[in-house]
Amino acid sequence: MRDMSCNQVEVQQFLSKYQSAFTRRADGSSWPKWERTWRHATEYFQGLLRPGKSKSVVDIADQTGADQEQLERFVRESPWEHQNVESHLREEVPDEVQGPDAALIVDGMAIPKSGEKSVGVARQWCGATGKVDNCQVTVNCTLARAGEQHNSDQVTWPLGARLYLPKKWTGEDDSVYETNREREKYAHLSEEAGIPEEVSYQPKYEIAVDLIDQAMTAGPEHACVVGDTGFGKYPAFRKKLRARNEPYVLEVETSKFVVVPEETTVLEPGSTSGRGRPRKHPAYPEETDAETPEQIAARLEKQGGWRRVTWNEGTKGGLSGEFYRTPVRVVKDRSNRWLADETGWLLLKRPSGEEGEGELKAWICWGLDKASLEELVSWGQLRWTVERFHQDTGRELGADKYQGRTWRGFHHHLSAVMLAHAFVAERRLEEGQDREDLASFAEVVRQIVRESAVQRLMENHGFDRPKAREVAVDMLREYSDW
Repeated sequence: MRDMSCNQVEVQQFLSKYQSAFTRRADGSSWPKWERTWRHATEYFQGLLRPGKSKSVVDIADQTGADQEQLERFVRESPWEHQNVESHLREEVPDEVQGPDAALIVDGMAIPKSGEKSVGVARQWCGATGKVDNCQVTVNCTLARAGEQHNSDQVTWPLGARLYLPKKWTGEDDSVYETNREREKYAHLSEEAGIPEEVSYQPKYEIAVDLIDQAMTAGPEHACVVGDTGFGKYPAFRKKLRARNEPYVLEVETSKFVVVPEETTVLEPGSTSGRGRPRKHPAYPEETDAETPEQIAARLEKQGGWRRVTWNEGTKGGLSGEFYRTPVRVVKDRSNRWLADETGWLLLKRPSGEEGEGELKAWICWGLDKASLEELVSWGQLRWTVERFHQDTGRELGADKYQGRTWRGFHHHLSAVMLAHAFVAERRLEEGQDREDLASFAEVVRQIVRESAVQRLMENHGFDRPKAREVAVDMLREYSDW
């Protein structure tokens, strides 16, 4: 891969596409001193791309020479709307990221916190620590496309994110508070955080549906929605996607998800049950065995039927596993033999015994009847790109480093991080040849910063390019974790 040559003109050309998002309200109106807002947007954006693990407003102001107090106000209370930034991102999706093999991916991102005053913080499941912990949780929607030859060549584009608010933060259900004092405490915290009045409690899967709706309105080409069990286990989530005619490949719980063969006879409502009473729900016959993915997998160990599929090339060779699919109808209530109206492919991945791959995986795939086994496997395995997205936005751009406590400030920071991620994603694509041999996200960030330092040394100190590059690399290694 050739050397990155990203200059300040290219940074400004990218940002110019988003200027109205930082200087105009949704109705098109602006505000006094909008030019200052735009200047701070540029400073904050550039600060997120600077080296160093800390991305606090203090650090960004120090690194960019910005006024700290004004930059804090830009993030905490400036009138620009994060929704406008996300809307622009959905309209600017590169062609290389979308296509019939791309997928919308919904997922949660946990941000550990030590205190209790940051907006939305609570003791809840924290993926970052792998246990119930004190944290904030966002719901994210990204568009991802697998690398055509190498797993590392996958490309991801951010489409939207929103903070999940536990019920204690919305004040809609008095039963969640242990005492009246606790209820009053959270009412005060919510007011201090500036949570908009129109924001009410939503489970994570409903937030995901809102983000998917916004993505569908923008129209990037994709094949399906992909998500883990945190979303796939909810029948209401899957039903909402079917109502939108949105195909999905969603991971389900292997011990709780129950199915029967798709060709099973359906006993329609109104027909007489064995007790002589008319049925209220579609049901399956008593002689039909309903099974969980675990039970089906145990049967396959005796009967056979697994098929090895290679879905991409990794750093250590082909990425492959043993899979099985079968057409099924989902069971709504096993004890009463009630059937749901949901059919599709049940996709299983056999435990391999390797580190991190030692458990059975299962997905329900709807709206993809004509898809091959290889295509279903590719979409199911594509979800790993979200983990990569979380690592990149956290480690390189400071998604989890915002120290403010307000709703507006949190979403301002998150949308700026998504914008910086999009810039790096564009740079990766511009340097790749036919989407092959793409540099890693971290490599591109470092190349962008190094080139910025080289140009500053040439402009301000008269160095020629070789000398400027030598000094820039030495300084970055000396004063950062590079």
